[in-house]
Amino acid sequence: MLEKLNSLPFKQRIALYVFLPVMGLLAFWYFYYAPLRREIKNLESNLQQAQQKLNQLKLAQKRFKKLEEEMAKIQAQFVKLSYLLPREKEIPDLLANISNLGNDCHLNFILFQPKKERIKDFYAEVPVQLKLTSEFLNVKEFLKKLIDTPRIINVESVHFKKAKINKGKVILDVDMQLVTYRFIPEGISKNKKKKK
Repeated sequence: MLEKLNSLPFKQRIALYVFLPVMGLLAFWYFYYAPLRREIKNLESNLQQAQQKLNQLKLAQKRFKKLEEEMAKIQAQFVKLSYLLPREKEIPDLLANISNLGNDCHLNFILFQPKKERIKDFYAEVPVQLKLTSEFLNVKEFLKKLIDTPRIINVESVHFKKAKINKGKVILDVDMQLVTYRFIPEGISKNKKKKK
């Protein structure tokens, strides 16, 4: 083979010496290097996309943890606030406490009547109608004591009616509408909604 190569004219030999390595390099580049380079670029692109997804997932995980923490705080606050709303069995005691507050403030109850509950989402409103007679300052003291109770009691309306003088004191007839609230456990409130 070397003899055949040596027998070729000088220019053809130089062309072969240049042509063969160039062809070898081109073949190497076309069949080996270029496909590997494309594969590396695809892998780099996939890696970059995976990195972006990973970063998005990390951010989502942080947001999720933050939301979980906020949810736990809200749940704890809800539980804490639900203690301000009595359960069904505690309503008679609460009404008795309201009556005792009135007696302590020297109110004369003519009517003390709980009305039908109004069911809301997780609580029920318990309206109470009061008719009483007393001095203005006694009524004011009663309202102040209602505000200071640990349970939520709203005074919806107060109407002062006739004023009478009795033993040198001005006695008022008062109509009052109070609303207190009762906590409804989650399962019970859902059942009541289904019945409607």
